[in-house]
Amino acid sequence: MTTDATEARYAALLQVCQDPLLVLDGERIVEAVPGSADWVKPEEMRGKELADFLAEDLLLQIRPLIERARQEGAAQHEYQLRPEHLPGLRALGLHEVIWYRGRWVATGGGEVIWSARDITAEKNLERRQSHQTQRDPLTGAYNRRALLPVLEVSIAQALRYDGTSSILLLDIDDFSRINEQFGLDTGDQVLRQTVSELHRLKRTSDFVARYADDQLVMVLPETNHEQALLAGERMRSAVERLAIPHPRGNLSWTVSVGAASALQREDDAASLLRRAHEHLLIAQHSGANRVEGEAL
Repeated sequence: MTTDATEARYAALLQVCQDPLLVLDGERIVEAVPGSADWVKPEEMRGKELADFLAEDLLLQIRPLIERARQEGAAQHEYQLRPEHLPGLRALGLHEVIWYRGRWVATGGGEVIWSARDITAEKNLERRQSHQTQRDPLTGAYNRRALLPVLEVSIAQALRYDGTSSILLLDIDDFSRINEQFGLDTGDQVLRQTVSELHRLKRTSDFVARYADDQLVMVLPETNHEQALLAGERMRSAVERLAIPHPRGNLSWTVSVGAASALQREDDAASLLRRAHEHLLIAQHSGANRVEGEAL
């Protein structure tokens, strides 16, 4: 086969590829193939350097991969293109965030071919699945699995920087009676409205999770115990004013609240939850619809 035929075949293979491609000599773009990416403009990219289009932080990721391809034959890496960080590509038509799985392959002539597979849909699916595994499907609150690492980080930061962190453990009073007398659907409404109210009252930094059947936890970063008790009282009072229309008459309900705060170096998520539960039991055994916490 002649050299011309080989080059023609090479050019044809590049053109039929659906993934965008860059052919690199060092960091100079020798050829650009758009594939399905309409922002790849061959006439405006040929002869330019990668630095003309990529931000320095992205180049720091890409350069070792190009070098690895030269030394080992190939390299692979997932990366994200954000138009707000890449004015050169934005000017070419990159208008949305795109995830790519890049592959760098060395040619026999010393060049490197950089192919990019669009995996944005795959990443969005992963994010939705991760979101679903960390959320309670009934209330939309985070679940126990998501709670524990968040609480551990909040406590560790508080103890490391001589700060404060607290939690509230809320239990819906007589929840089993509500289910028995008004039905499970009404019980579900009670849970959903309670969570909605907690979300309405919480700060941006606070974290709400469903801890058990009728128990909810609110993590309060940078909140000392006195402030946590006040927050617990706001929650308790707000829930007391809620009501659900029902054929047997409007249904109101209350919550009991146990509060605990990171006080000792040995405190962790398990110890705070245990102490909050102890204070919750005191609140329930003292008549319910009340807030109890540490004796400081």
